[in-house]
Amino acid sequence: MVSNLNNLLCSDLPTKPQPELGKILVTGANGYIGGRLVPELIERGYQLRILVRKESPELKARWPDVEISVGDALNTADLLKALKGIHTAYYLIHSLLLGKNKFEKVDIKAATNFRIAAEKQNITRIIYLGGLGNTNKGLSSHLENRIKVAQELSNGTIPVTVLRAAMIIGSGSASFEILKNLVENTPIFILPKWARTQSQPISIRGVIQYLVGTMEIDETTGKEFDIGGNEIITYQKMLRVMSDLLGKKRYYFRGLVNSTSIYGFIASLLTHVPSPLTRALLVSCKNEVLCQNGDIKKYLNIKLLSFKEALIRALTNEGKDTKSTGYQNTFPQTHKIAI
Repeated sequence: MVSNLNNLLCSDLPTKPQPELGKILVTGANGYIGGRLVPELIERGYQLRILVRKESPELKARWPDVEISVGDALNTADLLKALKGIHTAYYLIHSLLLGKNKFEKVDIKAATNFRIAAEKQNITRIIYLGGLGNTNKGLSSHLENRIKVAQELSNGTIPVTVLRAAMIIGSGSASFEILKNLVENTPIFILPKWARTQSQPISIRGVIQYLVGTMEIDETTGKEFDIGGNEIITYQKMLRVMSDLLGKKRYYFRGLVNSTSIYGFIASLLTHVPSPLTRALLVSCKNEVLCQNGDIKKYLNIKLLSFKEALIRALTNEGKDTKSTGYQNTFPQTHKIAI
């Protein structure tokens, strides 16, 4: 159970809880986003079921009142069981840990299975957290795949709310850990041209508030929204801000090599985040990821944090979030599919 209300992210959310909707399914509950979403929904009075690949005593101890459904997103029978009697399903599944040559096909297959099972069980809606990116600018495999998953989920009769986010900053998030590790372990940065690419990172607080808030607003059903923080910033600037906050003197020089694959490989050697995930995220840095519209603000106007504010919260809350939510990101090295 959640014991520290001060650490909840939705305590000031302007929407009202609607536990009368019925049972909510959270996939990816063992992941970073799902692990932060579940305690928020519990505190707001929702009946929850989570889909995980393997049951464990730790999960039961963490969330004793949550129903656990064990299954694989590649198994339609498992999904039918998990989706039975569900009103809204959060789709937070990805398989980036499988590596570049495998995750694309697996992700699409999982999304197809989920869509079919959701239709058969006649659930009311799906909420999916995808990625930002201009489809006309040659997206990385990771970002392109996020868009394809959204399209596949939306091909059926169940309305899908799609939230498209860029880098997510919070204690334990992959992007935060990679950035922090790079600054801690690299005294000299040889920066490629794409280090000046613009991004619109968002805090984990903002992401969770949008995920919860859109479910509590009927008008967001079946719509797509771009979500981002209140600041546009380059990756080079991100490194400098993190360096200042950590009190690390770092030196920056322009480099001649611009290959995102090479930088992804180097970064994978300097962080504890699994190599396939690190490489996928670094390769995506070549793409500008900015909110193209502000439609979400018509329905849900929340206080967004700047990049520096998000970093400060993440650095301050390292360790605390594990105690308050029960979630601990261990970045396991092997996953068939991340659910």
